[in-house]
Amino acid sequence: MMPLPTIRLLGFLLLSGAMASPAANAKPAANQLESVWRLGSQGLFAEAAQALPETASSEEAVFTRAVLLLNRQPRTETDMKNAIRILRDLGQSSSTAELRARSLFIAAQAESLQTREQSADPTSYQNLWHDYPQQPYGQRALVHLMLMAFDTEETRESILARCAELERQADALTDQMARSHFHQVAARGYLYLGGQEVKALKHLLRVNELGVARRETLGDLHVSIGQLASEQGRPELARTHYFEFLRLFPNDPRVYTINANLGALPIK
Repeated sequence: MMPLPTIRLLGFLLLSGAMASPAANAKPAANQLESVWRLGSQGLFAEAAQALPETASSEEAVFTRAVLLLNRQPRTETDMKNAIRILRDLGQSSSTAELRARSLFIAAQAESLQTREQSADPTSYQNLWHDYPQQPYGQRALVHLMLMAFDTEETRESILARCAELERQADALTDQMARSHFHQVAARGYLYLGGQEVKALKHLLRVNELGVARRETLGDLHVSIGQLASEQGRPELARTHYFEFLRLFPNDPRVYTINANLGALPIK
């Protein structure tokens, strides 16, 4: 199962992901940034910086410069601070709620990167979720709050109580990808915590039902559901997901093991 260090990586998403988002919402005035976004989404940040017109002064251009600054190598404390300041300013002054939420979300991610060896402060994500609950980036903040709930030194009882409260709040999520990511984080977190396999299976089944998980996660999803269902005495459910795994990934190295697992399932 996914250990906590891997779960944490979901919280520190590559900032190149932020480069892909504006392109999907590009307006005619922002077309000059198209090549910049394309290069940034490929991780070519130096090339993207060169492609960004020095005269570009739109809000999207300012956002793009901040993201490029965050990704400039070698990464420096000064660059991080300046980028966060720019993003925070956009989060207060941008003319659209979408860009305000997006800017504040990337700023929160950058702040998490700064404190990854320390106890991260959830305040930025809490404020973002509270202030922009209808925006996709506001909803992604709740995913990070769930992530941070597991990544803590608090007692098991405190962690479970916090997660239960966040699950109640997650009923308000309307963005399908945010919902999927929330359930993925919850499932893996409960597996890491131990003794919460029933909850973990419930969340993995919700990921499957939503149907928006990326292909690179589907193999692990079906295998995990199969394993948990088998352990919980639900052979038909396990069989369904093992067969789906074999259908989607016939050349996966785990095929032999999955066939063996199928053969070990009881038949009514």
